[in-house]
Amino acid sequence: MPVKLIVAASLGAALIAAQPVLAAPLTYDCQAYITRVETVPPPAPGDTDPWQCRTPSAKPSTATHWFRNALEYCRLVLDVYDDAGRAAQRMATLYRPHRWIVLLDADESVLDNSLFERERDLCGGEAHDAQWESWVHADLARAVPGAAAFTQQVHRLGGLVGIVTNRIAADDVDTQRVLRHAGIWFDYEMGMSGNVSDKTLRWNGAVAALAHRFGGHPRAVLWVGDQITDFPILDARGGIVRPMNQKDSGAGIGRSFFVLPNPMYGNWQDNPDR
Repeated sequence: MPVKLIVAASLGAALIAAQPVLAAPLTYDCQAYITRVETVPPPAPGDTDPWQCRTPSAKPSTATHWFRNALEYCRLVLDVYDDAGRAAQRMATLYRPHRWIVLLDADESVLDNSLFERERDLCGGEAHDAQWESWVHADLARAVPGAAAFTQQVHRLGGLVGIVTNRIAADDVDTQRVLRHAGIWFDYEMGMSGNVSDKTLRWNGAVAALAHRFGGHPRAVLWVGDQITDFPILDARGGIVRPMNQKDSGAGIGRSFFVLPNPMYGNWQDNPDR
């Protein structure tokens, strides 16, 4: 065979080999997500500050509308969870069962509270704590697309799932109930004590609690969240130093840290408007 043909054939083979592997069949129906119709129940008897908007005076924000009704949102979060799933598969080859931990945030990371956000938008104002508590006790949060499948995948692979949330600790029973109802697998869940939103102590507490329950010395290796503060700054040994903040570089996102889009709220709102 002439040299040019050999080179061409080799190049063709290399290009074929370099083609991306076909994606797995879609197992989540994004059209069902974005076309759903959710009924807002009447306020519970005796609820003096309900989560429902009794007298709408505005429209949902574009951020809430995008979160609830855009195909882009649904596909983005599924892509993030697909990436996190591939990282979990790698962890399963590096660690023995019950020796690796995935730590996730709850709200807008595995639990979708956008119906609550829509109702507050309709009333044209910020939510009060009492309204948020009304929502939490209503058990109406649903799973973020891809979240249930991911947590169940981690469980099947032998990983441990910890949910560390800034819902208050007094609501842990409610939070755990809605997580189960949404199909989210978890081995541990912890809410916020007092007003300490910094998750460092609770992340370390989750690792310690899971070590006590399952034995050995499990290590937190993956994080999933919707805000930068849902991810840690780690030391050279992988120890948790502190949460990330808006002044950090975001190193590790896409490898160990997987961030989901949330345009509705977040600590990014305090950044200067440039």
